[in-house]
Amino acid sequence: MTRNLGHSISSLTLLMLNIAYCSESHRPIAGSKVTIGVYADSGAAASCVTAARKMFEWMGHEVLLMNADLINNEDIQHINIFYFPGGSPFPYMHNITYEGREKMRRRIKAGGGYIGTCAGGIYAAEIQTWHGQQYSAGLLGVFPGTAAGPIPQIYQLPDIGMCQVNLNKSHQITRSDSDSLWIMFYNGPYFIPNETSMVDTIGTYEITGQVALVACEYGKGRVFLTGPHPEWEEDDDRDGVSYFEKFDDMGSDWTLMQHAVRWCLHEE
Repeated sequence: MTRNLGHSISSLTLLMLNIAYCSESHRPIAGSKVTIGVYADSGAAASCVTAARKMFEWMGHEVLLMNADLINNEDIQHINIFYFPGGSPFPYMHNITYEGREKMRRRIKAGGGYIGTCAGGIYAAEIQTWHGQQYSAGLLGVFPGTAAGPIPQIYQLPDIGMCQVNLNKSHQITRSDSDSLWIMFYNGPYFIPNETSMVDTIGTYEITGQVALVACEYGKGRVFLTGPHPEWEEDDDRDGVSYFEKFDDMGSDWTLMQHAVRWCLHEE
């Protein structure tokens, strides 16, 4: 979910977890735990953080709940993948300093990964365009392109619901998935890769044809972004979120995310 700057930001209770240090190489040592850093500071919606944490733990990975201070001031070399959830990108842009962004970029470029959902996808872009207003200051810039919105043809706030995403079956992330998935849409973006960039379109919105899922490389690292919310399990309580149980995603989207994690970890 994304919100405009004037919208209220959900307050979060942060719980820092003990972490297991992993290899700094882009390929984790066999048998070692993978650490996924889930951003859980201002701007990150609590339901998105909860569902993402449950999802990555289901995959068998260590989860570290990150705040801006950790990124700005502490060692982050042990984090294999950075995950930024839905909510609002503006606090991300404001609270993570230039030095913090540079640290993340260096870690990703050296072989780490970045996965962003909705607002987290916007944060990864070079440019954000929302309601005709363009922003670039404070964005991470690991996706060579623009994250744009809203998309009222799908749902217009306050309405939310499921949307069909058609998949590009030629990519490693989606090769074993079905031709399309139904994923929760909550005021999410679409992506516009730069014309000269090497970006793979992983999925498109059925209604508009706009790009919903993208993947690209950033140095030796890998980046996966999604406009809708595959971390929520609408008809299953294993995500720890009960808000959206009236909806049916016609099957889990966690397998897609598991493939994305494996791709980011270079697990060919």
